[in-house]
Amino acid sequence: MPHELSPDFMQALRELMERVPTPFYAYDLRRVRAQTARYREAFAQARLFYAIKANPRLRLLEHLRAAGVGAETVSLGEVLRAYVAGYMLDEVVLNGPVKPPAALEELARAGVPTLVADGEDDLARIARYLPGARVLLRLNPDLPVDTHPHLATGRGDSQFGVLPEDWPGVFARGRELGLEMHGLHVHLGSNLNNPADFAARLEVLERLRVRVGRLEVLDLGGGFGLEMDPAALAPAMLALARRFGAELWVEPGRALVAEAGVLVARVWGFKETRRRYLLLDAGMTAFLRPALYGARPPVRPLYQASERATFDLAGPACESGDVLARDVELPVPREGDALAILEAGAYGGAMSLTYLDHPRPGEYAWDGERWEVWRRPEHLPDLWKDETDQPEYL
Repeated sequence: MPHELSPDFMQALRELMERVPTPFYAYDLRRVRAQTARYREAFAQARLFYAIKANPRLRLLEHLRAAGVGAETVSLGEVLRAYVAGYMLDEVVLNGPVKPPAALEELARAGVPTLVADGEDDLARIARYLPGARVLLRLNPDLPVDTHPHLATGRGDSQFGVLPEDWPGVFARGRELGLEMHGLHVHLGSNLNNPADFAARLEVLERLRVRVGRLEVLDLGGGFGLEMDPAALAPAMLALARRFGAELWVEPGRALVAEAGVLVARVWGFKETRRRYLLLDAGMTAFLRPALYGARPPVRPLYQASERATFDLAGPACESGDVLARDVELPVPREGDALAILEAGAYGGAMSLTYLDHPRPGEYAWDGERWEVWRRPEHLPDLWKDETDQPEYL
């Protein structure tokens, strides 16, 4: 069952609708704090790093750092964003399969976090540009995890990490290159709700341990689905880390923020073809996950009506894939009524686009008493401010 919005947050949303344009993202900061506390309690003997890509707003990062949570990043921009939010070098991990020379040179100037090397070429490049860097080597566990194919980063046919049979040799190569090889990183994928996937990963690592021996860090990534109980997973993960002689690191992202966020959109049209549609002012440019990953988020009305019907919710793009949800039973709205699309706190605002020259929505956080602006709504002239309206040549 989805996490339901609290009555006072629902009321605050209705009031915010009268003050800012739709569509917009809104976050219940209290839910972020509750989920963070839940994971910190489950993994009290581990270090937590928040996966910034889920929701990178600076004010959110500041709150999470104050709660003792580090930052897991996958790009130079995210590393610099974390530094702007106040993170120190040893509180940041940089992951990702491609680290171009220009990015490594910028890190040499801005400060070098812990790096996750994705393979032998990555190690060699890191050693060339950042000699002596602190490094974890990513393992591809070669497991068929139960999630959307685009999210299954731990499959053997994905582009990520080093296969188990090759990992010890590549790790040894990192030491030969003079890098501080601190340990192992593995990430199965995202939105994992099957405990068997986590158990299978531990089996792969247990077999690898015999060949690898002791490590300083065992980073088991994230991917915790909203249905997973971290307290049920933590004991086996901590026990494995102890057998490696390592400190356990974990990287929750969506699990901390998804349920805290909603996308609020207004209904501006009705359409009946072979299906019945509500036409919204938010679609795939505001919330890409349904089109990209097949996500079907829960939806709640921010209005009342006695008559009910079943609708598909379509956005303003001239594309048949611009559908946020299907077969949603709702009170029949009037033009201008608003809906709250739930579980939008992760990979919502973070993935919003300016495709079709749609400005990205504003983002706001509720602390129980007042709204805080996390990102101002984008304005149309900003979309072309970096373009030239006169010939310009190189």
